[in-house]
Amino acid sequence: MRDLKTRGTMAASRFLSQRGYEVLEENWQGGAGKCEVVALDGDAIVFVEVKVRSDARKGFPAERNGASKRASREAIAIDYLTRHPEHVDMGVRFDVVSILVTNPDRALVRHHINCMGASELMRPDIALPEAA
Repeated sequence: MRDLKTRGTMAASRFLSQRGYEVLEENWQGGAGKCEVVALDGDAIVFVEVKVRSDARKGFPAERNGASKRASREAIAIDYLTRHPEHVDMGVRFDVVSILVTNPDRALVRHHINCMGASELMRPDIALPEAA
């Protein structure tokens, strides 16, 4: 049987797909770290962290999104976009999907959209001149 985190990532991908996201990758690993789900949502590429807990007495997994967490997730996004230049002109967003498993085949899902707190998506607003 798959471990809880793997099952949670699969559930998060299904959840996002059912809401119109196009899931590009699960458990993408780059030099800067790992991202559980990479997806497209309209004109944005979304880097999704999945948090799973099976103990309902403790509630949903806690969200910790300080400056070091943001820097880490941005480094992963830069690494991904460097390797996938077809997405480099899209807005970038960071989401969290929190999953609380209530029994073996049921869970509560909470989707935190743009959870890093920026009021705007990171966008490629400045076009650099071509090299001469």
